Amino acid sequence: MPVNLAIVGCGGMAGSHARNLKDVPDACVVALCDIKRENLEKFHREHFKSDPAIRLYNSIEELVADPPKELRAMLLATPHTVHFPHAMLALDKGYDVLVEKPMVTSSDHARQLDLKIKQTGRHLQVAFNSTFSPEFAYIRDVISRGDLGELQTINAYSCQGWKNAVAGTWRQDPALSGGGQMYDTGAHLFNSIAWLIDRPVTDVYCVLDNKGLKVDINAVMTIKWEGGVLGTATISGNTPGWQEGIWISGDKGRISTGIHGGRLEHFDAKGQLIKYPLVTQPGYTPIGNFVACLLGKAEPRCPVRYGILHSWLMDGLYQSAREGKPVKLTRPPI
Repeated sequence: MPVNLAIVGCGGMAGSHARNLKDVPDACVVALCDIKRENLEKFHREHFKSDPAIRLYNSIEELVADPPKELRAMLLATPHTVHFPHAMLALDKGYDVLVEKPMVTSSDHARQLDLKIKQTGRHLQVAFNSTFSPEFAYIRDVISRGDLGELQTINAYSCQGWKNAVAGTWRQDPALSGGGQMYDTGAHLFNSIAWLIDRPVTDVYCVLDNKGLKVDINAVMTIKWEGGVLGTATISGNTPGWQEGIWISGDKGRISTGIHGGRLEHFDAKGQLIKYPLVTQPGYTPIGNFVACLLGKAEPRCPVRYGILHSWLMDGLYQSAREGKPVKLTRPPI
C-alpha cells in the first residue's frame, strides 16, 4: 500500500518535492494545503493537473480536523518559524513528518520536538539535501573509518545574490524566517557539517551585517566542535552568482565537497588526490528516503538529532552576534 501524503505549504520548495515524487512510486499525494488559495490552486494545477482525488485545504488545522482517508504523513514546506507548531500538531495527530530545513528556529523548540517524537513514537526527518546524497554518505564513512585521521579543521563558505533574489518575500521577514541568510542557505552549510562530523559545537564567535535590512545578509564566524576541531564559515548574501564549498581536513587526509553534495575531492595521507573515489553508497531525495523509511526499506538519513545539533549552533551564533563576543555552548540533549 502506498504512503498517503499531505503537502503543507505550496511554494517553491514544495514544487521541488512534487517533482521528486514522480520517482517515488510508493507515495501518493492525497492532500494539499496552503493559506493562500491562489497558491494552492496554482500548485494543484501545475503539479497534479488539478486531480480531483487530491483534497485542498486552507490551513493545517482544517486538514487535521477533516483529513483524507488513510492519510499517513505530512510534508511541511512552510516558512521557518511555523515548522515547530506545524510539526507538533502533525505528530500529536499521529502523522509522520518530513519537515523542510531548518527543522526549527530555536533550541528550546528542538528539545520540545524531540520529546514529542519520543512520546508519540512517530517518525520525523529534516529535508536537508546534502545528507541524502551519495557523496555525503561516502564522506561520513571515510571519517567514521578513521581514513582522515584525527579531524583538524573545517572551512566552509556560501556566496550568492540572496539579498536581491528574495527581497520582499517572507524569507526577509524575521517573524516568519527566524533570521536571514544564515538561516536560509547557511542552514544547508551548517547542517552539512553537523551531519558529516556528527558532534556538537562547543564555542562560537560570529559577526554579521544586515546591510540595512531586518535580517542578516553577510556573516563570518569561527567555530569549535567537540574533540577540538576548529572551523571557519563565511556566508555572503549580496554577491552575484553562486559558489559554495566545504573542506574537512584531518591529520591523515582531507576531503572537499559542496554544501549539497554533488562533487567530491579526496586527498590521501600522502596528499595525493584519489582521482576516482569509489562511491558505492546509495543516494536519495529527501522525500524518497522518507517514504522508504516508512515502508521499512531504508534507514533515516536526517533524523531529529541533526535538527537539534543545528539549532544549538544557530542559537549560539546569533547570541554571539548580538553580544559581540565569543559564546561557549552547553551540550545539546542528543
